[in-house]
Amino acid sequence: MYEILFTLTLIFVLAAVLLLVAAQKGLPVIPFYLFAGILAGAFVDETALLDLAQWGIAFLVFLFGIHVDLEGVRSQGRIGVAVGTIQATLVGAIGVGAGLAFGLGRLDAVYFGVAAALSSSLVATSYLDETGPFRPTHERLAESIHFTEDVLGVLVVLSLSAFVYAATPAPEQFAVAGGILALALGIRHLLFHRLTARLRGDSEVMMLVGVSFVIGFIALAEAAGLSIVVGAFAAGIAVADDYPHSLELVDTVDDLEDFFTPIFFVTVGALLTMPGLEAIGYTVALVAAVLVLNPLIVAFVLIRGGFDGRTAVLTGLTLDQVSAFTLFIAIDALAAGTIAEPLFDAIVLSAAITMLVATYTTRHAGEINRWLRARGFVSLLGDPVDDRTRVSDDLEAHVILLDYQHGGQSVLEACAELDRPVLVVEDNPVVFEEIRGECDEYVYGDISSERVWEQARLEEAAVVVSLTPERDRAETVLDLDTDVPRIVRVNETDAADAFLERGASGVIYPDAIAAERVGDDLDALLAGESSLEEFRARGRSQFEDPSS
Repeated sequence: MYEILFTLTLIFVLAAVLLLVAAQKGLPVIPFYLFAGILAGAFVDETALLDLAQWGIAFLVFLFGIHVDLEGVRSQGRIGVAVGTIQATLVGAIGVGAGLAFGLGRLDAVYFGVAAALSSSLVATSYLDETGPFRPTHERLAESIHFTEDVLGVLVVLSLSAFVYAATPAPEQFAVAGGILALALGIRHLLFHRLTARLRGDSEVMMLVGVSFVIGFIALAEAAGLSIVVGAFAAGIAVADDYPHSLELVDTVDDLEDFFTPIFFVTVGALLTMPGLEAIGYTVALVAAVLVLNPLIVAFVLIRGGFDGRTAVLTGLTLDQVSAFTLFIAIDALAAGTIAEPLFDAIVLSAAITMLVATYTTRHAGEINRWLRARGFVSLLGDPVDDRTRVSDDLEAHVILLDYQHGGQSVLEACAELDRPVLVVEDNPVVFEEIRGECDEYVYGDISSERVWEQARLEEAAVVVSLTPERDRAETVLDLDTDVPRIVRVNETDAADAFLERGASGVIYPDAIAAERVGDDLDALLAGESSLEEFRARGRSQFEDPSS
């Protein structure tokens, strides 16, 4: 107990000091967490570190489960399962083959294949906090793929527990784990929604409920002889209700995330050792698989499945980090004495390297996508556009509308009153089906593609209206080589000033528009020009149709 308390104290003291430096310089925190871990590793016993890392990973798996928008996973479920399974199976097979070619034993080759195949980006999971109804397609796809790979991770953990670590094969563990997961699904569907409805507004009790679930399921898993990560995964499923019912729980467990995230990253840094030549060789191969092969396969499969290049690339970039499940499996294997020391060192080093890279790719994903497109990478994969386009040959003086789901219906209605034709450019296949029914002119594809703008007849257009809340997409519109006026959406005043200086003809600032509308409505109400019933009706209509 003393060792755990000493380790925790040292971790948080070092992390706090270094994060102070990061905050003052405006630098990403992950490198400082890893550096804090390297310093802590000189003073902390490895056994305590391994135990702490396992618990940190288990709680992060639980927190990921809470944040998952299961409705979003269901909407992209078939695609996510297919893409995640194809990528993991293909890279896993290549990894096992490479491990055997490196001279590893069969079990070590399996560990190597698992490390190469299971990817995620804990650094990039900030998108999971955005649980609103409108999120970019790549975020929903990434969430679905991550969830699929977590399920595969659970299956690997169970397989190792049943057939490698057990004195005699114990396939019944799969049935027990299935029962625990079935219990979690039953609680989610039959109990949790009612519980959150009753406890709404009581954040302290909600947090206790969340903690009780994860501890209870971990205890149940341990009592059944299963890994704690299986229990944590089941607990996440049990309390991951559909938006917005679990929103309050998500808010209350953020403090837990702030507690366990530094533990995870710092312990990874603490487990780093000076690698030998053998470990360096394994590390190079693993880093290449995680940073290059996995995103490439995901992007290729998505593009071939009909998604545009931008969505495919941004989704692929979220699988650029060694998975937390991989680390858990490696730590378990080290404790059981079934993994070669150089391979364990390589997995930890690969995790640290990919974490650092993911810090960059998360911040600059849009720029990376544009860089790849400019060099023909997306075209090489076969970016589809032509088969989902309808544009009249005589279309001119039209409004080009981007990101229909963020208020496009209002623009369509306004243009209809002005008898102005509208062409919609969209890259979300789910929204695109609605657009087909609502619009006469449309182009499906990535706005970074010159061909999309050619098909949208940009030079004949009257104006481009971008409703996207994503800054990199707005910047793409501003960077178009055209004299056609462009209006873009912004979410902060600094961005508005910057975009106007860069040549935007106008900006849409939803907060300012909303405040102005409230002011107009209040003026009309107080002046007697509008009745209270009309005021309520306007508010109700806006609530019922947030997109307008």
